[in-house]
Amino acid sequence: MIGAFLFPSGEVFSVLTVAAVIVVGVVRGPDSGLTAGAMIGFIFLTYRFLEPIAEFTEVLDQTQTAVAGLRRVLGVLDLPVGPPPPEHPRPLPDGRLDIDVRDVTFSYPTRGLASSSDDAVLRHVTAYIPAGQQVALVGATGSGKTTLGRLIARFADPTIGEVCIGGVSLRYVSNEDLRSRLVVVSQEPFLFNGTIAANVGFARPGTSIDDVAEIVARLDLQEWIDSMPDGLTTDVGERGDQLSAGERQLVALLRAGIADPDVLVLDEATSSVDALTEVRISRALDHLAEGRTTIAIAHRMSTAARADRVLVLRDGMLVEDGHHDRLIDARGTYADLYDAWMAATATF
Repeated sequence: MIGAFLFPSGEVFSVLTVAAVIVVGVVRGPDSGLTAGAMIGFIFLTYRFLEPIAEFTEVLDQTQTAVAGLRRVLGVLDLPVGPPPPEHPRPLPDGRLDIDVRDVTFSYPTRGLASSSDDAVLRHVTAYIPAGQQVALVGATGSGKTTLGRLIARFADPTIGEVCIGGVSLRYVSNEDLRSRLVVVSQEPFLFNGTIAANVGFARPGTSIDDVAEIVARLDLQEWIDSMPDGLTTDVGERGDQLSAGERQLVALLRAGIADPDVLVLDEATSSVDALTEVRISRALDHLAEGRTTIAIAHRMSTAARADRVLVLRDGMLVEDGHHDRLIDARGTYADLYDAWMAATATF
């Protein structure tokens, strides 16, 4: 409002000032010794005098815009990250961790409206995952598998029920403790402008390039690193734009490996990568999951076939639970999903 008022006011003031100079000059006329050249000089000097006033209104308008932007930035920074921290946190036990999902129902909050059971994305999901087991979450789009993965990672709390890790409800686990023991590898990992080594070491402060080289060898990705222009010192660019989608995923897997968590939540991102990169990702995932409790949100049924156990979701409900071979023999929802995936891949 201030800018909208000042800018036209400054323009009107400038016009009136120049008009006043011209009127006074005409009234005085040549009889006062005012020549035409002197008149034009006065007009130019008037314009020079008015320029700072116009610039002031412009600067004021830009300042108002900057202040509005600053308020938005501060508002984003003040937003809490994830659910509220517990007042009296409980430590997670040492060693490998199991996962216990107890009668979980979840609805995404709707602005201005109360959530109801009809809006639930997950309904009464119960599952126990022993420590060290590799589990695949499968289901059609919108079945709730990604939401369940987010609840296990405590990006949100269940509307009803609870998720426990190591026998401790996530509502009572501090964020620092949870993030040091549980790592999420998302479909679109965020990379900072810098080298591959710097992005991998970000997961654990004080990591040396030798530590990064060790995890590269452990995940069997040395061949890929050797193919990069500068190896581990290759610059990934802003948000990793110098790398392909599959290569960004490989950096994310190395970052998870350097963090050395007890629980892994993996959101597969192999649907849009070339065959060689897919093999590298699958191989690295196998090495990374060894000895860890692993939840893989499987978009490809080949991942489910390799898992120790498959949880099948449909319309937010857990409808099947078992090994790949047993679920295929049961000819239920999982078998239908697997047959559809096989038919789709056979056409390419």
